[in-house]
Amino acid sequence: MKAFARRIINRVWIAGCAREHAHFNNALGRVEETQRNYLLNLLRHNARTQFGEKHGFSKINTVAEFQQRVAQNSYEMLTPYIEAITRGETKVLTADPVRLFQPTSGSTSGTKLIPWTDTVAKEFRHGINPWLASLYQRQPALLDGTAYWSISPPATPQQTCGRLRVGFEHDADYLGFFGRKCFSLVSAVPPEVANCRDMTEFRTRTLLSLLADENLSLISVWSPTFLTTLLEDFIARQDEILKMLAQRELPGARQRYEFLKAIAWESRHSFPFEQVWPELKVISCWTHGSSSIYAENLRRYFPSVEIQGKGLIATEAFVSVPLHKDSDPVLAVTSHFFEFQDLETNTIFQAHQLTAGREYQVIVTTGGGLYRYPLGDRIRVTGSIHGAPCFTFINRDGPVSDLFGEKLHTGFVEKVVRRAIAQQNIDARFFLLAPVADAQLGTSYTLFIEADSIPNPAGLQHNLEHGLAENFHYAHCRSLGQISPVRLFHIQQVTQSAGSVFLQEMQDRGIKAGNAKVTPLDGHFGWERRFHGKYVSSQMNSSRS
Repeated sequence: MKAFARRIINRVWIAGCAREHAHFNNALGRVEETQRNYLLNLLRHNARTQFGEKHGFSKINTVAEFQQRVAQNSYEMLTPYIEAITRGETKVLTADPVRLFQPTSGSTSGTKLIPWTDTVAKEFRHGINPWLASLYQRQPALLDGTAYWSISPPATPQQTCGRLRVGFEHDADYLGFFGRKCFSLVSAVPPEVANCRDMTEFRTRTLLSLLADENLSLISVWSPTFLTTLLEDFIARQDEILKMLAQRELPGARQRYEFLKAIAWESRHSFPFEQVWPELKVISCWTHGSSSIYAENLRRYFPSVEIQGKGLIATEAFVSVPLHKDSDPVLAVTSHFFEFQDLETNTIFQAHQLTAGREYQVIVTTGGGLYRYPLGDRIRVTGSIHGAPCFTFINRDGPVSDLFGEKLHTGFVEKVVRRAIAQQNIDARFFLLAPVADAQLGTSYTLFIEADSIPNPAGLQHNLEHGLAENFHYAHCRSLGQISPVRLFHIQQVTQSAGSVFLQEMQDRGIKAGNAKVTPLDGHFGWERRFHGKYVSSQMNSSRS
């Protein structure tokens, strides 16, 4: 597609986001009013639903009355309503009909089904459109290029629950009808690639499309490891992929092949991806919490490209928007009604009452029928824009690994491991704490770590064991002999990074590639068979390779 046509399509698309962008900016200075009006309008709209009548929505006139009448609702508490929707009942949680269910992982169940309505779809676009408008205004060169938006192959065949579909057919469905149409015209990768069920075929077709596109200007993925895995796959199969590119019956394919072959020959040891896509301006991905280390890994491939951290976006709610380059994402004040529970005092606050430096758990009320629903996401407030709070994502409130009652929490484990490797001055590219069962040593938690070297294994192990013992339940299990001392496994991957191995395991468990996220804790056994490397000897246990 010619540059002129791309610019017209992008301009039309972004112009369609401008009104919402202006409304959002105005609302940032009126957080309390905006949030109150949103909530009361939503309650009036859903007053004659089963949930609304039970909780007296029609009698609620203030936020305080809402909080008095409606308790916090976990997914388990909403399950009877979800089951009623699957049976075909209407006006259960929302006056709007449920269009489909969005699947997400559960803390106690394997999968949670989140109702998706027209209202919640609009709420997501209230966050997406201001982000797009602000990004393209700040980086006008994006108007001339194409974009790659994360296209994930389905982890499983299309499923239904009752008469309703489970999951979007395509990730771009978040953009709405108009955005989806514009996206398809300026996308670097054809949408039909998402239909590939074979991962090798999916990666091959994705790489061929990306490598053929010299006008790529924006990459938007969820996890940074999703992109690094693609790049690693190309490096490992470089000659094969380039030959396939040369054989494509597309204008300029041969010239593109010759260009890429030449820079590959000149580089030898590292592929210069910034030369492959000279127009690439922005990569949007997760950069906070446990993704921070993997965003830095991605930066090694693109040292000059802006890597913009995504806001906090959950399956259930659109929570924050990356609006300005030099500030953390700001609360999506026009999307849903938000409450925040202080992690120290358990006090509930509204959005306009948050304090910089404090940490909170996010509670949402949405047009999808989630009322005072704890997301399980922990955030730290870092500042504000026009009075609206800005914050960073810390971690999820789970999962918990609890084999013997030790109750190791993801956030706690991440803090302990990061502190331990910092104390040893180790530059880790990947780490994962997971259980390992051994006939001689018993069951122990093992730190699987990818780094150039581990100079002092005994010191690292001591720091880890000391840190984990700060958890009373872990220390108690250790004292009872239920858990053996923590072990170290030095990952030394040959062809794949540890992050890629982790993501492949997640896909094997049925998680879509674009949704899989590297976490610091996993309660499953068997990682010693997935990673290439060896146990590191120390004073606390014997070595093993």
